[in-house]
Amino acid sequence: MNCLNNGVCIDKTETKAAHCDCSGIGYNGNFCEIDNNECSTNNGGCHVQATCTNTPGSFSCSCKEGYSGDGIITCNPVPTFSNEKNENNQAVGIGVGVTFGLLGLIVLVLLILFFLKRKVRFPLFLEKKKNSHKILDRNNKKVWKKNQGNLDPLKQ
Repeated sequence: MNCLNNGVCIDKTETKAAHCDCSGIGYNGNFCEIDNNECSTNNGGCHVQATCTNTPGSFSCSCKEGYSGDGIITCNPVPTFSNEKNENNQAVGIGVGVTFGLLGLIVLVLLILFFLKRKVRFPLFLEKKKNSHKILDRNNKKVWKKNQGNLDPLKQ
């Protein structure tokens, strides 16, 4: 008797005829000629996130797309970095940058006005006497005069 695919030939005994033992080799049939489809039952014992592939006399397990592992015991999700998250982070970053930029600009303008007020006396900051064509500073010193509706500084 010729057993195929590494089947073991069992000689004739008083109660049994000669036959092939196909156990554990992935084949069955009288001569171990028929491939067992291990994947047809319980996904071949592969992990639930794995694909079972029948091969001659055996099978293999491989994790599905988006998972990694041995395919039998483990198939863990592979971390992905979504563009949506990156776009949200970018939008937040732009918003924060614009906010700090505007705050900085406001502070700068306030500082400039503060220092200008301390060093230069503008008509806006001077006191005007009633019924006068002169604008006096706080020490009642004439510093501006009206000239045809315009304010002209006086020479000192």
